[in-house]
Amino acid sequence: MKKKRLKTLWLIFSITIAMLGVGCKKDAETKDQKPKNIRIICEDTVLPMVNDLVRDYNLNNDPVVTVESVDRESAFNKLKNSKVDILIGYVQSDNKEIDSEMLAYDSIGIIVNATNKVNSIGTSDLKKIYTGNIVNWEKLKGESKTIVPVAFKNIMNSVQYEFNIKIMDTPVKEQMSSNMQYVGSIEEMKNFVAQNKNAIGFMPGQWYNKESVFLKLNGIDITTSNLKNKLYSLRFPIQMCYSKEKKDSLKELFQYFKSEDCKKIIRKYCIEAF
Repeated sequence: MKKKRLKTLWLIFSITIAMLGVGCKKDAETKDQKPKNIRIICEDTVLPMVNDLVRDYNLNNDPVVTVESVDRESAFNKLKNSKVDILIGYVQSDNKEIDSEMLAYDSIGIIVNATNKVNSIGTSDLKKIYTGNIVNWEKLKGESKTIVPVAFKNIMNSVQYEFNIKIMDTPVKEQMSSNMQYVGSIEEMKNFVAQNKNAIGFMPGQWYNKESVFLKLNGIDITTSNLKNKLYSLRFPIQMCYSKEKKDSLKELFQYFKSEDCKKIIRKYCIEAF
């Protein structure tokens, strides 16, 4: 009887040890598994900044963050279908299942070719160029050359959207000139103006390059202090959008976005970090 009882106890003990072993193995496997990547899609208006933020985050954190840039419609479709975790830089959707937070403000610079002799423009004259009421640089104390205005094809591009609100719709909404040239991306805008001596366009401050020149607006330079004090009026908000259900799983990345390390990088590109 004693032997039988001992045998039973030994069997129970062996099964318990085996189960604990399996449990420990599973825990170890779970710990060893690499966490899923966080996927970010951003508008090209903010690509230089977002690339830098992702590079910095990936140096010290898991999971790895990846970034790509696509058009607004594709971006929100991917967010809706859980193919991406965060969108940055797009004009916000009215979808109630999507939350948003401010990340930063960037400036909108009015750009001309580096050879252009004009160095300043008023907002009223800027509007007249884009409505076709001023067509020659001579009117702005430049050379007698036909002005080539350039805008973005997509009116929901965040920079185009803000330009329309601040310039085209103020004080009265007016349409773009029929002679307007259109581009599909910031890179195209930058290259078009750099290659065309008589072009005028606009782009985010973080895309500034020496091939083009930022004009003063109403006599005000596009500087950090002038933007912070709202003396230079053209700027646009940079927002993060994400599904409400994913907020908890993105907590560590959001903490990074609020950190001083992150804000230092943002301030290299933008006028204000939140």
